[in-house]
Amino acid sequence: MVSRPTPRLAGAFDFPNMTILMRPPFALLFSLALGLAGLSAAAHAADEIRVSSLAELARVAAQDGQTVRMEPGVYRMDEYLTPGVLAAIRAGIDRSRGGRPPVPMFTFAGSGNRFDFRDVVIEIDTTLYKKLPGGYVRCIIVAGADNTLVGLSVRNTGPDQGSGGNTLSLAGERTVLEDVTLHVHGSTPYGYGDLLGKGGPNLVSIKKQSGIQILGSGSVLRRCRVFSRAFGHCFYIQNGGEIRLEDCYAEGVMRATSDMLRDTSGAAFDLGFRSVYLNRDGRYAIVPGYVKSLVEDGFRTYGNAGRVSLLNCTAINTRAGFEIGARDDAPQKTILENCVARGCERGYLIGSQTIVRRSRGDLAHGPLLYLRGGRDSDVELELVGDGPLSLVHAVATIAGENHRVRLSAQHGERAIPALPIMFGFGMPAHAEMASPIEPAPTRNVTLVNEIAAAYVISSDTLVESTVQTAGVSLSDAALRASPGSWGLPASGAK
Repeated sequence: MVSRPTPRLAGAFDFPNMTILMRPPFALLFSLALGLAGLSAAAHAADEIRVSSLAELARVAAQDGQTVRMEPGVYRMDEYLTPGVLAAIRAGIDRSRGGRPPVPMFTFAGSGNRFDFRDVVIEIDTTLYKKLPGGYVRCIIVAGADNTLVGLSVRNTGPDQGSGGNTLSLAGERTVLEDVTLHVHGSTPYGYGDLLGKGGPNLVSIKKQSGIQILGSGSVLRRCRVFSRAFGHCFYIQNGGEIRLEDCYAEGVMRATSDMLRDTSGAAFDLGFRSVYLNRDGRYAIVPGYVKSLVEDGFRTYGNAGRVSLLNCTAINTRAGFEIGARDDAPQKTILENCVARGCERGYLIGSQTIVRRSRGDLAHGPLLYLRGGRDSDVELELVGDGPLSLVHAVATIAGENHRVRLSAQHGERAIPALPIMFGFGMPAHAEMASPIEPAPTRNVTLVNEIAAAYVISSDTLVESTVQTAGVSLSDAALRASPGSWGLPASGAK
């Protein structure tokens, strides 16, 4: 028997192992739809502006309503900052308001643009900072509104020196960043974290270099990453509201104070290992046993910021993973959901009007939580990891008014040292772990502790507050009571 091929019907399309049959009218519509899609793609390609230098990009970025594709490659900022460009930067600085005016290297001045920077790297040599006029250096400023930047990478080259500012500043409203990566390098001094100062008082001149600054309302950051090897924040939000960060990542690096004390040259050595922080011995000196981040915070909000949401964000090896809070009278809450802090000096430093849900952190180099005071926050955190890798004094300190705190341990809780939750205590001064932890006013706060190994120490400052704990609960007064006389002579020795 001879097999005959199946006749093709009008509007039939062959795919592996199947035939899709379409009635002629639908086949015609389908063909028309394909044709229109092709025309649309061709029109889009025709409308897309392609650039291949920073000078071309600057001209295009000053206009509105465009789709721009930058040719893949590495672009050096020093090739763009010609004497003419530097003269234009100087002429454009507004010093009428005093203080430190913004000083850019490159500005996206237009609005309503979409920039495709996939496979594009912009290199900024740290020696360029000295060529700029005085002010608050913001290397790249997105000044216009409704701009989208996709896929950009920025990296520093050159010696360890900072600008005193940041690498990328979102000043315009409704900026969208997607898949943007910063490799930040260069600050002065570097290698001591904030032990020599962070803004005043300072023992030496400090030149920071931060990552992404957010000022514009409606900004959205998705899958953005900051790898910092400089003293400065990774992500920080100083103004604006309705700001959202999703799946963003901040990474710093840690250094032991015992290692710092081995230095035989450098800023700390030259100062006799002094510090701006009072330690537990009552001296302003670096002490061994702790581990400090060499960067500032992974994610930071300031009091002028409005509503902020951080979703699925991660901080590794930063000073605070998340230092988040709003004004006491803020009308809307700041939200942290499904966030992670690992290896930080303190995982979460939380202030007023903040909600933390389904988030976690460890005790590797510092407390899981400082609830520093303020009011009306609701915090749920899970403790994960194997416990301290360096000197840590507490799981958490909790103070303030009208807060609710629930602390839990990961499923199948691993054994950790019996460190306390300090209820009715403020964070140590400046959140420096080597400084003493002191009682602080605490009113109408509910603590639920589900970490069996963590005992609760309650201060005498608690008012109308409650504690439920899976472990031991002790009062500060009881622990300060003398166990009795040793019967020693006045000399203190027998």
